[in-house]
Amino acid sequence: MADQNFEDSHEKNVDVLTIDAKALQALLSAGEVTSLSLVRQYVVQIKKHDERLHAMIRITPNDLLEEAAKSLDEERAAGKTRGPLHGIPIIIKDNIATHPSLGLPTTCGSLALLSSKPKKNAGIIDQLLDAGLIILGKANLAEFANARGSDMPNGWSAVGGQTHSAYIRDGIDPNDSPEGHSNPSGSSSGSAVSVSAGYAPFAIGTETDGSLVAPSGRAALYTIKPSIGLVSQDGIIPISSNFDAAGPMTKSSYDLAALLDVLIKKPASGSFTNDLTCSWSDISVAFLDPDAWKGSEDDIKPVDDAEAQMKREIRQAYEVIKPKAKKFVENIDLVSPETFRIDREGSEWAIIQADMKPQLNAYFEGLEESEVRSLAEVIAFNEKHADLELPPHHPRQDNFINSENQQLSTEEYDRHLSYLRHMGREKGVDLALKTYGVDVILGPIDSGLTSLATASGYPLCAMPLSYLDYNGRPFGVAAITGKHQEHLLVKVMSAWEATFPARKPPPQLVKLP
Repeated sequence: MADQNFEDSHEKNVDVLTIDAKALQALLSAGEVTSLSLVRQYVVQIKKHDERLHAMIRITPNDLLEEAAKSLDEERAAGKTRGPLHGIPIIIKDNIATHPSLGLPTTCGSLALLSSKPKKNAGIIDQLLDAGLIILGKANLAEFANARGSDMPNGWSAVGGQTHSAYIRDGIDPNDSPEGHSNPSGSSSGSAVSVSAGYAPFAIGTETDGSLVAPSGRAALYTIKPSIGLVSQDGIIPISSNFDAAGPMTKSSYDLAALLDVLIKKPASGSFTNDLTCSWSDISVAFLDPDAWKGSEDDIKPVDDAEAQMKREIRQAYEVIKPKAKKFVENIDLVSPETFRIDREGSEWAIIQADMKPQLNAYFEGLEESEVRSLAEVIAFNEKHADLELPPHHPRQDNFINSENQQLSTEEYDRHLSYLRHMGREKGVDLALKTYGVDVILGPIDSGLTSLATASGYPLCAMPLSYLDYNGRPFGVAAITGKHQEHLLVKVMSAWEATFPARKPPPQLVKLP
């Protein structure tokens, strides 16, 4: 990570571990802090902790950060603000293209893209800048959004190293499974950890299947994977346009709603902040039994006390919501992701492998400069630099090779996609919502809900609940609803936040000077 030299700020110090964007905006409006002082404080926090956490790939260069912050402070002093997030720092996952003028690379965690130069910003980057946000830097991630190779620990990239949870003092257990309780999960690992560690009040991540929801759950954050196609994917390094979505990762439901407004380009009159009702009284809810959690030793190495605690506390949360909700239905039947197969072949993965090669090739070909121009060249680069790109702990690129070699006919492709959408929608979410007469379905984050969201293309959110006695890692609950019903999930998140105890920052970061 590039070295920075910031002077210590003499303005009001904020508690970067707990403060959210709404509270920051109040301080900015009252003149108690400036955007310049905020970026300095956040960079100090990054420099203090990231040598251990590896949540960042690069901080925006000092001169560009200060220039952006001063400019937005001047606009505020002149009586002009661009909206509720004016002058707030944000961190961006490093698979989202930024033009070289912003001083940041776009690597997707790969050394093959370290010197690449996009021709322009991703669409959502321009939207964030137009709204007055300050891009503080790029977050680490599971390399190529965890699509390169199978069965490897999440949160590692050749550029950024291994991301560690801010909640787990000893980091990843080398004997743990790829998604075990010591792992920060991914692929938006760095985005989640950076927010929980106080590097910025919020971040942007992306999800194909679980990459927003799972790491947010393990960082005690709120997030939402919006309906597919609702947020522009222009300039985001793709895995599959059928499944990919960018979304906010925040400490509060208000911050999520305000940031979602920017990503979706919502007018002020239709702001998601209008849905922050903080009440269950007009929400009909169905619950999945916590035993629907389908972890295995291949994914999440079982720890009896941990699993028992998660199931117990999720059931207790259900009991708290039960008398408050407009309608409550428990232990519902819901289609299992295990059924998303045709002739034993997983339809989701068949589509991903068919999409990945042409869509990555199109991205590479559109770069202003790049050492690689195709998936085949990335594979060759990794083989040539195997000591760095294919080390013993992350040795595989079998997913890339399979995508490069896959020959799926148009008829087979259409059959898989049609089947997947039908099972996720008509036989999945739509059927359950109609059968039980509810608005949303809640269940453990560590369940099949992320795959159901991928199959259907419908929105999915995550909310923090508690922390494992076993090792301190957070866990939470996810909720899914129908297409373009993000406002319902914002209601659920605000009601959740008003019902349960406030999220806690990582204890070891609080204790450190």
